[in-house]
Amino acid sequence: LTTTITLTPTTSDIIHLIVSNMMRLILIVASLVCPVASFAFVGSATTKCEHRSPASQQLCMSSNSNNNLDRRSLLSILPAAAAAVTFMSPAIAADSKPKVVVVGGAGWVGAHVDQLLLDNGCQVVSVSRSSPSVQADKVKAIIGTSLSSIDYQSLDASTDDLSTVFSGASAVISCVGALPGSSNQRAGNGAVNVRIADAAKEAGVDKFVYISVASDLANGPAKFLIGEYFKGKKEAETAVLKDYGGAALIIKPGVIAGGPPGEIRPPGPPGMTPVSAEAVAKAAVAGALGNLKGMVDGNVAIVNAAAA
Repeated sequence: LTTTITLTPTTSDIIHLIVSNMMRLILIVASLVCPVASFAFVGSATTKCEHRSPASQQLCMSSNSNNNLDRRSLLSILPAAAAAVTFMSPAIAADSKPKVVVVGGAGWVGAHVDQLLLDNGCQVVSVSRSSPSVQADKVKAIIGTSLSSIDYQSLDASTDDLSTVFSGASAVISCVGALPGSSNQRAGNGAVNVRIADAAKEAGVDKFVYISVASDLANGPAKFLIGEYFKGKKEAETAVLKDYGGAALIIKPGVIAGGPPGEIRPPGPPGMTPVSAEAVAKAAVAGALGNLKGMVDGNVAIVNAAAA
């Protein structure tokens, strides 16, 4: 003869079980945010079962059995949870930084722009036809130190799709330009920058900075020697103003002092004092951060803007 006894838990037992399970859920979630704190309190979810009715004891023991399993699972995931928090933090921080794309970021001015943007807490993307490793080496040679936190992207701005790299950027700075007298001096200054400005506008980038050339040079005797160079610069300026109007910053240096290691650049006109690449970079970064707009024409104006 088999007798079956049904133990019916009271309402208070059921409520206690619900509260206990809610406590375990809270602890598991909390472990993903603060593993150490939740470890300290995990034992509090275990309920004492003595001094209860038979039905209550059965329900309580079942709850604790499940709780012990949860505790073991929780303890097993604590190291992974801690690691997840550690590795997620830089990503979250990076997302909060303004993204600025520097086209020509491995060049003489571009490398200085990269460094200043990082100093100002920006997420920096350098775009160049060179491979990421070559870009990194060039920047190190110019700056004197590695800028490993830069996202180096290998793209040809004259032909490749720029929409992805520009997506989410708050500003684009174009330091792209062919040297005076080179075979592509017009298209390498004009058409490519027209394409860059148009792509930035289409991608929804708010601010655009373009490094052009001083009006004193463009309107001086040099126009008879390298007229195609100045025409290209003018085409680029026109496109930038069409796309961005008064929100754009166009920086127009005369002669920029120095150059990348091993590169020989033509001298400027007699009597023209060169402006440093650092000063040009400071003005460009001010534009990318929204602190400078319009046109900064000539070396003296650039020095003053950089000092402001």
